[in-house]
Amino acid sequence: MSIEKALSCGLKREDLATDLWRRSALLYKTAGALHKSAEAWLMAGDKSAAAELFFAAGDDPQAAELFFECGRLAEAVTSAGRYLENSSTKDFSHKIAARLILAAAGSKSGDRALTSSLLREVRAELVSLDNDASQFQLGRAWESLARFGCRAKRPDLVRLGFGKALLVYGLKFNLQRLRCAHDYLDAVTGDMVLEIEIESRIVGFKQVFSTIDETR
Repeated sequence: MSIEKALSCGLKREDLATDLWRRSALLYKTAGALHKSAEAWLMAGDKSAAAELFFAAGDDPQAAELFFECGRLAEAVTSAGRYLENSSTKDFSHKIAARLILAAAGSKSGDRALTSSLLREVRAELVSLDNDASQFQLGRAWESLARFGCRAKRPDLVRLGFGKALLVYGLKFNLQRLRCAHDYLDAVTGDMVLEIEIESRIVGFKQVFSTIDETR
């Protein structure tokens, strides 16, 4: 059936797109392209299926995040743990994210000692890396702290993580800075003063693109 015919039969475009992504996911899996299949499931809105395939493909950072979002804590811990065992020292932003997944899982299960220990380690490492690490990776690492803050209901860490990430990304990574600011805004819904402040910053970040276009 053509797209035009499907639409004429009453199917909505979003439903049709979801079905196409599902079909793509199944085809990729049959072809053994597990990572592409996982990405297609993610586009189709099935985070659980995507997490399983990212895990099977060896992409533990993605798998851990998605397993956690789906409430599959044991599998999130397994993914994060496997990544920490096998990762290289160069992947510090992913290693920090994995440790924070373990910390968030500990927070959910009531293991305060584990959560506190991992959080202390991560915060010390972030401070030590502040002036030496890759801007992009450091920004991602601070965002991981912000996500932990959301998961553990720690608004202080949400503000710290996103605030530092925006500062680190700076003008050089303005697109990432803009995306991060939108994530920050979503995370502080209900805090009107902070929302206004972030919205003002978003306007400024968008103006950067206009300025670049005008100077070309």
